[in-house]
Amino acid sequence: MSTTSLEGSRGPREEQTPSKIPESVRKIISMEKENETNSNRKSRIDLNALPTRQYLDQTVVPILLQGLSAVAKERPPEPISFLAAYLLKNKSAYESNGANNNAPTNPQT
Repeated sequence: MSTTSLEGSRGPREEQTPSKIPESVRKIISMEKENETNSNRKSRIDLNALPTRQYLDQTVVPILLQGLSAVAKERPPEPISFLAAYLLKNKSAYESNGANNNAPTNPQT
């Protein structure tokens, strides 16, 4: 087969635009978006209902442990300032995880 025949077979698929999405698919997409929004609301409500220890374990402890590990490794002259800077620098990676209790794979030190 030549490369021109392969290029010709890809053409029609690439020409499809989002406006040609069937209505049933659009409904499914909107339902998925609503479910995602509802699950985010539920997780925030569930955090408020948790006992103190579980709340801290799911929200603060993961980033705090990583920050304390970085302090122990680096041994900076001002450890509290270093820890504060670490927490502020890396908080977005942990906020996106929310109650999932998943630490990011590569937090920045």
